[in-house]
Amino acid sequence: INVGGRAITASRGTLTHHKGTMLEALFSGRWDKRIQRDGFGHIFLDVNPVCFQRMINYLSMQKKSSEERMSQFFHTDRELQLILHHTMTYFGIEPPFSFPEPSTTNVTRNVFGWSSAAHAQVAQLPQNMFSNKAIWETMTFDEFPSNLKKNMSQEQKSLRSAKEDIEKVKKNLEKEEDFIRHVNAQSLHDIINFDVRGTLMTAKRSTLRVFKGSQLDRQFDDAVWLQQHTNTLSVKEWSHEQVADWAKRHDGISDEVADLFDKNQVNGLELLALGREDLKEMGISRLGMLALVIKAIKDLQTKNQNRPIFIDHDP
Repeated sequence: INVGGRAITASRGTLTHHKGTMLEALFSGRWDKRIQRDGFGHIFLDVNPVCFQRMINYLSMQKKSSEERMSQFFHTDRELQLILHHTMTYFGIEPPFSFPEPSTTNVTRNVFGWSSAAHAQVAQLPQNMFSNKAIWETMTFDEFPSNLKKNMSQEQKSLRSAKEDIEKVKKNLEKEEDFIRHVNAQSLHDIINFDVRGTLMTAKRSTLRVFKGSQLDRQFDDAVWLQQHTNTLSVKEWSHEQVADWAKRHDGISDEVADLFDKNQVNGLELLALGREDLKEMGISRLGMLALVIKAIKDLQTKNQNRPIFIDHDP
């Protein structure tokens, strides 16, 4: 996971340990196709990496540690504890320590719309969705024989229970969808990499633009940002003609290899995915040339995935 520019690795079992939380929903697999990834294909989260790592460590230690050890583990300074409390609340994890910040939970829930939006969406559902079932739910069976009345009443009770379960599932899915929409970057171009005096950081443009009218807000405004990067074409967007042209201009890659790329109409996305066996099958058999092409593609992958903006400031 790319957490604010730091790579963090964890098992899916640890990430989904607390069932019913937003963290569990995020890594459950239900939303994999909706989650934006960075240039390396890693899930990107725009949260404090130190606190996220502490939260993951907490979930891992829960399986094998006592409550006393857990409380010792979270002994930290007040400033970090506030951010950690907010991070855990953000992902729906109950913090194992108290913190007098009553507005934190309310703000988080309002951001996701947990307390109002989900219920409002449910309220807007068509009222006749269960029209036939509604008749069945409210009808009485006094005119039926006692044994049949008992069976039908049990069936009626089961139907009510099933409907309640369905409504709970709907509300939970709406909560999850609101959370995924909020935590997700809109596209790869909305994930900004920074080199802050050697410290790599990553953030969403929406985060950088929180304070309206600030220098950051103006710098990463849609119009300004798009204008600055209009001419910066990603390797993934190269046509097969641009791939062939790149190969011809690259020192060490022969024109014959460039012609092979052109003949096979290899575009930028395909170029980045090519491996040793793919290149050999294409016709690049000489060992030295094969090594040069592989290195050139790896250099392209690195360049395409990492374009940090240098910030000369104390990280």
